[in-house]
Amino acid sequence: MHSLSYVSKIVWGPALLLLVLGTGAFLTVSTGFFPLRKIGFIIKNTFGRMRNKSAFAAAATALGATVGTGNIIGVAAAIALGGPGAVFWMWCGAFLGMMLKFAEAALAVRYKGSAAVYIEKAFGGKTLSVIWCACCILASFGGGNMIQTNAAGTIWKDTFGVPPIAIGAAVALLTAAVLFRGAKAVVNISSLLVPFMAVLYVFGCIGVLFVFRQNIIPAFNSIVFSAFEPFALGGGITGIFVSEALRTGISKGTFTHEAGMGSASAAHAESKEKNPVVQGCWGIVEVFADTILVCTITALVILSSKENSCEGAFHFAYGFFGDAFLCISMFLFALAAVIGWAFYGEKAIGYMTENPLAKNIYRAVFCFAAIIGSFAKLPFVWCITDIFNGLMIFPNLAAIIALSPEIIRITKEKPAR
Repeated sequence: MHSLSYVSKIVWGPALLLLVLGTGAFLTVSTGFFPLRKIGFIIKNTFGRMRNKSAFAAAATALGATVGTGNIIGVAAAIALGGPGAVFWMWCGAFLGMMLKFAEAALAVRYKGSAAVYIEKAFGGKTLSVIWCACCILASFGGGNMIQTNAAGTIWKDTFGVPPIAIGAAVALLTAAVLFRGAKAVVNISSLLVPFMAVLYVFGCIGVLFVFRQNIIPAFNSIVFSAFEPFALGGGITGIFVSEALRTGISKGTFTHEAGMGSASAAHAESKEKNPVVQGCWGIVEVFADTILVCTITALVILSSKENSCEGAFHFAYGFFGDAFLCISMFLFALAAVIGWAFYGEKAIGYMTENPLAKNIYRAVFCFAAIIGSFAKLPFVWCITDIFNGLMIFPNLAAIIALSPEIIRITKEKPAR
């Protein structure tokens, strides 16, 4: 376990942090701060065009995979490991990640395939694409599956005494029922489930914040000031604390919004939208909804309540109803994330081999892993997740950098809509 933790810290070391933040900053600046400059255009072509069911359904599938239990336990872990300042770095990573997610969605539509396809186009060979697919498949078992069912199983056990394996089995059975009906079923379920669970959870959090409203401003202050506070302490150890807050904020932020990993490209490639820029706008919305909205409101619930967890905050605010509400929310979050990541894994399998048996074996093992994950040792799974999430980033961002002239060009052309 110690060696895996060491590997995780190496993967999420200065090189990867610089690559993620640097590539995001490069695209943001090179496109004239597109997420800010084109706010009206983005809203018009996403929420303003909800009748474009294909584009929305693809985005909902991607958002379902990102808005998982990581938006609750991931934020709590970030605060526990890096302090409230980790949330500040999650914001920074999310803002720069908007253009990374834009690029992934736009390239998926442009080249009609997942990140594996545009990685191949960028470098003229399949080696890096196969590496990305292998990491995607392994990551799907970790953060996309076992962490999700573990979080849901744990909260149901702690709150109502339900055996975690029962929750894992329920997620596995529902996931299998969707997967074996094909990609269309995944998209249809996600487009219904994701908006419902996200809105439900946000309104629940708003109620908690109302109870602790006097602590909201101090919570914001702790997020901002503690991001840099160690500098005031003096001495060499201060740099370590700041680095840990930054590393934790970026790694856990990436775990939630997935910008830079290329995973969401598989969902966006299913869209029938022909304009890459329009689909790219949905990528920006995903990061905003996942991190700027859901993760922030989770962090404020934890910090303003001073309960150190969403469970304590919801129980204090709502009593038994709060316990039940959070358990149901965690189950829905886990289910949506597991379904979404199973879809990603299938697409990675499909790129590597056309043998249908391989896909069916993956489905069976993936669903079984959901059961195992419900009672697995979480620190081990977290390390595995961080490692393979990080390894997915290298080939994906290498391709985005190589194709960046095309990305910059399409954002500066006269909008088609």
